[in-house]
Amino acid sequence: MAIPAIYNNEVFTKMSSVAKHSFEHASGSFIVKSFVEDHVFYDENGCAEAVINTIAYTKDTDERRPVMFLWNGGPGSATSVLNLECFGPYQMKKDADGMTQVNELVEDRHCLLDICDLVFVDPVGIGFSRLLNSKSKDKYYSLDGDARSNAYAVLDWIRAHRRWDSPVYLVGESYGTVRVSRLLEEFGRNPMYGNRMMLGLKISGVVLIGVALSIDGNGNCCDPKLDLLTSALPTMAAVNWYHNHDKFGSYVSEADFVESAWRFAAKDLTPALFEGEECTEEEISRLAIKLGEFTGMDPSYFVKTRLRLNDVEDFMTQVIASDGKRVDIYDGRVAQPLAKAYNVVGDNNIPLLLMNGKLAEKLSLNGQRLYYTGNINVNDGWSYSSSYNLSNMDCLKNAMNRMPDMKVLVASGRYDLCTLLGNTRYIFSHAGLPKQNLIMREYSGGHGVYSSEEGKKKFLADVRTMISD
Repeated sequence: MAIPAIYNNEVFTKMSSVAKHSFEHASGSFIVKSFVEDHVFYDENGCAEAVINTIAYTKDTDERRPVMFLWNGGPGSATSVLNLECFGPYQMKKDADGMTQVNELVEDRHCLLDICDLVFVDPVGIGFSRLLNSKSKDKYYSLDGDARSNAYAVLDWIRAHRRWDSPVYLVGESYGTVRVSRLLEEFGRNPMYGNRMMLGLKISGVVLIGVALSIDGNGNCCDPKLDLLTSALPTMAAVNWYHNHDKFGSYVSEADFVESAWRFAAKDLTPALFEGEECTEEEISRLAIKLGEFTGMDPSYFVKTRLRLNDVEDFMTQVIASDGKRVDIYDGRVAQPLAKAYNVVGDNNIPLLLMNGKLAEKLSLNGQRLYYTGNINVNDGWSYSSSYNLSNMDCLKNAMNRMPDMKVLVASGRYDLCTLLGNTRYIFSHAGLPKQNLIMREYSGGHGVYSSEEGKKKFLADVRTMISD
């Protein structure tokens, strides 16, 4: 929904700002141009009803340079996290622990701008983007409407910057992976359904971070054919190993521990779940003990639930309960006292301060509009139905078959308890995708695989390789 009029202190005027930045990159010094632009959508009477805003960084005017478009998830989450923590030239500073955010910017000398231009796209209602007419909400807050409006924002950016000869890359995180899969269908040339404008925009590569392609209207992110515990077990094992491996009787690497948990899920747990009530109490007890070893939870929990995980929250509150702590859903390495009220999005919004403060100054913005890092109003009433009768994975598969040279990098964080590693492994091993250009990677990170320096370095190296090859 739009911001209620009583709280709306903005008068819409089209936003446009260009700034030049002298940038010291590891590859050498160069000038970066930033563009903050509105892409306005009009109703049948010619009145502005919605706007998608983009923040772009370009190195030069070469019309053949690769250009990367990026989206976050939610669906009501802005690209500020991708901008400030991974891809952007100006990164949010972190404290010595590598986790605590600081209200300062530092230049990222290893960002991708030496090989690729970056365009951060915030859908309607998020970031600087706005829904100007609440009666038009259904046109934008839906699976199809969101994809279509973002597709035309991309085309509008390409047109304005004369980048028709540039290789195009799409990046999506969390629900952004759904956005990207649907965008691929919008950019296709099927005359029988969907857009029917037959755009035919070629995409050179796709990056999917924290895959949410299984999401449904109830917010479930796991494939319905896969049990929650099976989906979560590799991630639970990784988080348990991170916090408790010094308590294990014998040393085992994290990678081996996670793979053992995954094999156990396939070879032991799944057959027992298939047996259902026919599974013996002795077998349930045996498997519950193994589950306790992999998860750090009390085996009695799994005896009581008959080898089920009722909610990921149960694991989050139990894995390090002996230390009086719980873990975070977006990065299981992060812990806080059990006694403290848990806020899933954290208590301090440093990206809000940076996007409206220090970064806005660098982008030569005059403060005419507030940047929203998140807007849950967008999520309320979101329509997950589609006129295409295609799943998100179908859209990705169609695009890979239609564009056999398009590369797809699937990036998962081992400590991500939101979009689960086991589910990602499962859906991509059952999708029938062409394998020659599918790159599956798992990183030492959370929901954002770049949440650790190690994960970020390896992830960006893989993205750089995908663009350069």
